[in-house]
Amino acid sequence: MNSFDDDSYTAQRLLDAWKAMREGKLKFPPALQSHADELLAAPLTAIGLVDTKGMSRQTVLMATSAGEALSIQGEEQSKEKTDQLSTAMSETQIELFVHFSALFSALTGRAVDLVRSVEEIKQRIMRRIELQPDVFANSVNQATDELGEFYNRHSINIYQRAKNLGGMRLVTGGQRHFGPSALNAVRITGLYADTQLIPDPIYPFISSELNLNAAPLQLAIELFNILQLRPLVDAQLPVPAVFIFPSFEQPLEENDAHTKLGLQQLAIRLISPICDGEIQSLEELFDYSSTQESAFLDALMPSGLFVPPGGEPGIQLSAIEAASQYLKALEGKRSSRYLDQMKRMPTGPLLLNGVLERLRPQYHLFENSNELGAQALLSQPVHWHYFEKIAQANARDLRSQSVISDQALQTLHAVQDDSLSWLANIPVTTLVQLISNNEHRWLREELNKYTSQLASTGPIDTNEMIREVSHGLASLVQRQQKSLKDIELKYAPKKAAVLTGGVIGAGLVASAVMLPLLSPLLAVGVPTVALAGAASGALIGLGKEKIGEVVEKRYAGKSMLGVLATTRPN
Repeated sequence: MNSFDDDSYTAQRLLDAWKAMREGKLKFPPALQSHADELLAAPLTAIGLVDTKGMSRQTVLMATSAGEALSIQGEEQSKEKTDQLSTAMSETQIELFVHFSALFSALTGRAVDLVRSVEEIKQRIMRRIELQPDVFANSVNQATDELGEFYNRHSINIYQRAKNLGGMRLVTGGQRHFGPSALNAVRITGLYADTQLIPDPIYPFISSELNLNAAPLQLAIELFNILQLRPLVDAQLPVPAVFIFPSFEQPLEENDAHTKLGLQQLAIRLISPICDGEIQSLEELFDYSSTQESAFLDALMPSGLFVPPGGEPGIQLSAIEAASQYLKALEGKRSSRYLDQMKRMPTGPLLLNGVLERLRPQYHLFENSNELGAQALLSQPVHWHYFEKIAQANARDLRSQSVISDQALQTLHAVQDDSLSWLANIPVTTLVQLISNNEHRWLREELNKYTSQLASTGPIDTNEMIREVSHGLASLVQRQQKSLKDIELKYAPKKAAVLTGGVIGAGLVASAVMLPLLSPLLAVGVPTVALAGAASGALIGLGKEKIGEVVEKRYAGKSMLGVLATTRPN
């Protein structure tokens, strides 16, 4: 172990013993009561670890040993629990989405497929609370309890299984919520990657106190977004396109010493360079932001470390403007009690808190990337902004070298550019079909042909990569258009002497009725009686030629090229 691991190990064992004594789960024998009293009297530091300044070395050693015993006991219980679970990975994911659907229906009174917007969600929840408060509370509580029980049985096992996936696997993150931008990013990246590991956005609602305003509404919105991915889960693909896992962020921040120290270390490494003097803890950082507020704010604002929620990096704000935008963005989202506390904070500590809120999900993204052996991926420029700053501060590579190449990472970054946002218009059900046919791997290989020259010349410029990816996609669409033209030319001579217009349509449908095997390909469903007068021998002959053309076109249209050509704006 290095010194950081040693420190976090000892801190965790002390915290475990401290909590166990307060909860009555750990008792020292009478002869050691003085040490028990000393441990109980110890306060917690700003990051929630046991403050050992006033403790004797013997008490620290005894408490650490007791914490180690509690840890071993917990690990054995967890192992027994995991060994008992043998449910297939895909079945567990399907069950999770069944619970998501049930909870959404309990909140809104309607299945997710029948709800069209966030505004409709809000109206439905308000109406249910107003007209049927008891029914609403009972149904939501029951669905929540059932989901909570699912998490109790499967959460650790799901996380372990996420580690065993192969192929090009990505882990998303850098934000607390799964909103429209995250959903669009998953849909776009699904055209390229094998598996996307997504931190469960619902788990924190069940496992922790989030200090939210209108929590049922915010929960329903998260469910609405994540449930759009259900077709990818229900497809039970051999290699899952998406895999939802609990990342335990909130519980780790509250209870895990390694996480507490890691977050503190990250904050100090990133923020302390803009402070005068040596900063060694979060307490010292907050103290500096308060007592040296002017100096802190003068250095903070041009540093790019503070970007308000909903803001974009690179926009210069005064400290007053930044504080105002920060608080305004939290209106309606955080509980009134929590928001009132923030409004009373001086500007320096308030904006420092804003930076820390940006860093926490980034820290967990790096941790998940390491633990799961996956490439970290983000969906918004502001999150890439912090990701890159943290990587620089920690002297870390942006990519997981055992998982992905620089070329692939830059390509994934490029396809999320606003100029290629049309890729998110591809329906999830269509994405399922493409992935089922391994067309995402084909697209990956095709785009690599267009970007390989950039990758071979040294460091890749983001703007150059965006241009190359855009050019590649345009070329692929052009290839599809030529393919359709070739199909038309192939059949044109055979149709030249036959009637056209509405008669062709009748002949086409008549032939489809006579050849029912082709009907699904042509999507026709006209009653046979309506065609009785139209289906002459000549028309049927023409219909057969037309069927051949339409079938070829339909197959072409269902390919990756066809989907891109249909979706791409002119």
